[in-house]
Amino acid sequence: MSGFEKEAKGDGGGMVSIQADEHLEKAVVVGLGYVGLPVACVLAEEGFQVVGMEIDAKRVGLINRGDNPIEGKEPGLGDLIQKVIRSGRLRASTDIEDARGADAYFICVDTPVNEKHQPNLDSLRSAAATVGYIMKRGSLVSIESTIPPCTMQDLVVPLLEEKSGLLAGKGFSVTHCPERVMPGKLLNNIRNVNRVLGGVDKDSIEKALRYYRKVVKVDIFPTDLISAEISKTVENAYRDVQIAFANEVALLCEKVGADAFAVRRLVNTCPFRDMHVPGSGVGGHCLPKDSWLLLAGIPGHKAKVIPDARFVNEAMPQHLASLAREEMARTTGRKRVAVMGLAFLRDSDDTRNSPAFRVISELMDEGDIVVHDPFVRPQAGITPLRDEWEALKDADCAIFVTDHTTYQGMDLTRLRKAMRTPLIIDGRNLFLKKDCEAAGIRYRGIGKG
Repeated sequence: MSGFEKEAKGDGGGMVSIQADEHLEKAVVVGLGYVGLPVACVLAEEGFQVVGMEIDAKRVGLINRGDNPIEGKEPGLGDLIQKVIRSGRLRASTDIEDARGADAYFICVDTPVNEKHQPNLDSLRSAAATVGYIMKRGSLVSIESTIPPCTMQDLVVPLLEEKSGLLAGKGFSVTHCPERVMPGKLLNNIRNVNRVLGGVDKDSIEKALRYYRKVVKVDIFPTDLISAEISKTVENAYRDVQIAFANEVALLCEKVGADAFAVRRLVNTCPFRDMHVPGSGVGGHCLPKDSWLLLAGIPGHKAKVIPDARFVNEAMPQHLASLAREEMARTTGRKRVAVMGLAFLRDSDDTRNSPAFRVISELMDEGDIVVHDPFVRPQAGITPLRDEWEALKDADCAIFVTDHTTYQGMDLTRLRKAMRTPLIIDGRNLFLKKDCEAAGIRYRGIGKG
């Protein structure tokens, strides 16, 4: 039936012995990733009895021991996990029976797109079906996942009604409150970023507000389901288009010998201008897919600007690799390439849709590739080195894909001495060309003519 039922193998070990308070309202969070885990923690912190459902038994075990499974700099999250686990108000589980009969369900599962840019809603469908089976009359179901327009009315609500035998708005409440979190700011964004809350009816919104007003310290804007769906996909598509514009300007500046970052500063001296920062590509779970989710929900519409922006951003890692390939053509023999940064975001362990993977793929035939990242665990056949100087040793090219803090202010003289062929390919405007050349390092950068 659902992924949770198929993987129901117990709690994954390490659960604390504190007894849950049966008098507290019970909330279930489905999916304990970058969205669901902090949601579960803040609900527990505010006094709800929370069960976090997760199909990954290893992750469940870590959480129940009070350990944070999310690497990288995530202020406050590790301490909060320990606090709510020790209090007994949060427990993670793979057993769906632990989620039966809750007062509220918060579904926070992935909604990816496939290679043809079509949404894969299998996890959402599975989670909604399971919740429909186990929820009680009067439960609230809130979808935090980002979804194509019309998904609530065409998929989620009918599925909940079918599996529960109840009617939405009468037997249970339904809302869509799309998340607005970012790795590195998970708790801050949950508490301090405005939210949009769509409901199937007014009573559903009022019931959901009882929960969200506990954890969201700023404004919550109530609306209908379809407006909530569109607003989330549009806000990310809008940002993606802005980044694509900045990237296109960067490519133009390279052609004519200008500095796109100097141009950006000048552009933004004009009122009502906010040119974004160009770079090595757009990664993460949201921006690379949400434009496609928006368009998938409106079949038959021939969009132009949004798809073109996606193609510009998707091409930036290949462009970064092409800069490296051009410069390395001066060096004979087999080369050693250091890819600096595997995560898509500064000081994060999140590698979802990271441009680094595409850079690596493009340069596999150029020589031996080593990867450095201070936060990312081994994955996809890649074991990142933790020491940046170990990665740079005897390298013929250093490609900076991510702007981790550890790369900022690097000793360029030491870098030149560490490398066999001192060459920097800068995808994040980490270095100044004149400083690199003064240190005896060849330099190419996105947006740097």
